[in-house]
Parts: sequence; structure tokens; C-alpha cells
Amino acid sequence: MSDCKKEILVLFSGGRDSFLATCQLIEEGYSVYMVNYDNGCGMGIRNSEDMAKRIIKKYGEEQARFIGTKSIVGFWRTFFQPIFTMTPNEISEQYGQLTISQFHCLTCRTSMYVMSILICKRMGINYIAEGARKDQGFIIELEVMINRYKQLLKEYDIELVLPVYDLNDNWERKNALLIRGFLPKTYESQCFLGVPLTENEQREDVIKAVTNFYDKFMINKIATLIKTNERICLEDGEENFDR
Repeated sequence: MSDCKKEILVLFSGGRDSFLATCQLIEEGYSVYMVNYDNGCGMGIRNSEDMAKRIIKKYGEEQARFIGTKSIVGFWRTFFQPIFTMTPNEISEQYGQLTISQFHCLTCRTSMYVMSILICKRMGINYIAEGARKDQGFIIELEVMINRYKQLLKEYDIELVLPVYDLNDNWERKNALLIRGFLPKTYESQCFLGVPLTENEQREDVIKAVTNFYDKFMINKIATLIKTNERICLEDGEENFDR
């Protein structure tokens, strides 16, 4: 590992985006640690490990490691509380036109970042990557939220790396995997609640509602979660963090 210029934690679902992003990072000289997250609302969660093994087989254990699947249910549930006790009118008055699908994705992805920060603090890693692409159809992958996540990580001396963010051609993505000797077919876990933006949800007022909820409620919760759960993260699954 010491021969690599940087160590990086990759949010690894096992899908084509995170798969290709991981390959590119290794080829750029990063030492990659892949981690998968379980929000309790999906199936095939263990498929990510099978996808990680394909990468490890090609690049070797000195370049890539899979450090396991971590539950984010507790963090995710923390962000639910204020919404699940409010009426639609109350939500609209306080945050704006926040749709259920984008609320779920916002709180889930942010929970992944909370856990990732804790892991990075434990392992002394200063880079986090994921397979976000701006044309995916989720507000959390638009620049308005990406910039917020970058700022969050910066507060903990962590840099966000997005290797495939501007890749908007599926043919090009598949071909990039073929060039590397991989069959461009992956079997990532599937979340029951992850719904891309509908035409209605692409409105500016929905985007504003997502950022309002993040800014008004989630920021303070994130800081508290990281501060109060650092020891828990250290003690949970210690064997998965051996280096």
C-alpha cells in the first residue's frame, strides 16, 4: 500500500458507475478501499462484494480491498424523525416542495457520508470517492448538492473525488469497462426507495426544498452524529479496518 501515492475510500455499490470509478482511481495510483452501505430497504446487498472481487482479481490486493458492508440504518433513521411527525402542509411551510423520493435519497446518501467520514477518521484517509454522475436524475448528484458534500468533507480535511461525474454516454461507459477486460454487466444491490427525478421533480422549487432541508436541519445533525459516534465506529467491525 505504501507504494501508492494516496489512499481513498470508495462508496461502492457494485454498479457500473462505482465499478468504473474504482478502476480509474487505481490506474491513477490510488490505493482503494471499497465499502458498501446497507440502508435496510434493498435486496442483493451482498452482490457488491462479488463485484469488488472482480476488481481485486484484476488489480491485486495491494491496490484494492473490500472492507465490508456497513449498516447506516441508525444514521438514516435520525434524519427521518422531523419529517415523519409532520403533515404535508407543515413540511411545505418549513422546507418547501420536498418530495418523498428526493427526501429518501438525500437522507440516505448523507448517512453514507456520515459513516464514510467516521471510517476515514479511523483509517487516516483524506479522500472519498463515489460513482455519482450529474445526468443520473437525482438532486443529490446535481452540483447544488455535490458542492455541499464537498464543503462537508472539507471540514474534516477530506477531499471528494468524482471520477465519472461528467460521463453521460452509456456506450462510452460500457466500452471503458470492455477496454479493461470486464464484461460490462454488474449486479449492484437495489434500493426499493431510490427513484430518479420525474419531470415534475426537476423544478427549481423541489431542488430548493432539498437544499433547505439539508441546510436547516441536517447540517447540525451531521456534526452531532460524527462527534458522538466516533467511538462506536471504532469498536464496530474492527477486523474490517485492519491494514
